[in-house]
Amino acid sequence: MSLTMIKAPWKDYYLFKELLLALIVVLFTVVLFVLWKKGRKANRDVLIVGLCDSGKTALFSYLLYNKPIQSFTSQVENTGEFKSKKNLLRIVDIPGHERVFTKYWDAYKMNCKGVMFVVDSETAQTDICDVAELLYRILTDATIQSNKSKIVILCNKQDKVMAKGSEVIKTLLEKELDTLRLTKSNQLESIDGKKNKTLLGKKKKHFEFSHCQMAVEFAEVITSSSDVNLEPIKDWLENIQ
Repeated sequence: MSLTMIKAPWKDYYLFKELLLALIVVLFTVVLFVLWKKGRKANRDVLIVGLCDSGKTALFSYLLYNKPIQSFTSQVENTGEFKSKKNLLRIVDIPGHERVFTKYWDAYKMNCKGVMFVVDSETAQTDICDVAELLYRILTDATIQSNKSKIVILCNKQDKVMAKGSEVIKTLLEKELDTLRLTKSNQLESIDGKKNKTLLGKKKKHFEFSHCQMAVEFAEVITSSSDVNLEPIKDWLENIQ
């Protein structure tokens, strides 16, 4: 028997090990890709939040059914499918009442792809403290930050005479959030002697939405009359990733 014939089986063994290792790597990669795709598909919820009477339910009904539905202070969520050219999303209208908000917010935020934060443009200036308080909660939510959920602040009821434009509302919110984050930080520090770990914006700089960890946009919409305008939010939903 020649020397070549003796070594051949060992070469086959090493070749088999290399092929097996390559197969394992390929299978592992496929499994990771499938899990990633499944996770991307699961995160398809877009949550509508805002104070009571801001127009959340009207927005929900026009987006999903292209018509108004009876609006009242809801104690439960509204859900429905929104199909665009690129996405199939589940829209969830979270009740704005403080007593039930936390229950539904915590239930749906895990799979949150985006947040539509609705502001009543007519009462924005007088309600700015309450609006900023709720928005602060959204922006500093650890789950929302981890998901890198997209956020759009919808300045609703732009058809009203006393309505403020999106730039005015943006300025009002930035100023109020700048004050609020300092207050929250001092409150936590006085309780446990530690600085607030959840930072909104940048240290030693006045708060701006451009400083947020997630993308925050503004849009002007109308849901309160026959002259409905939802094109900005439809475009946003079309391109949400």
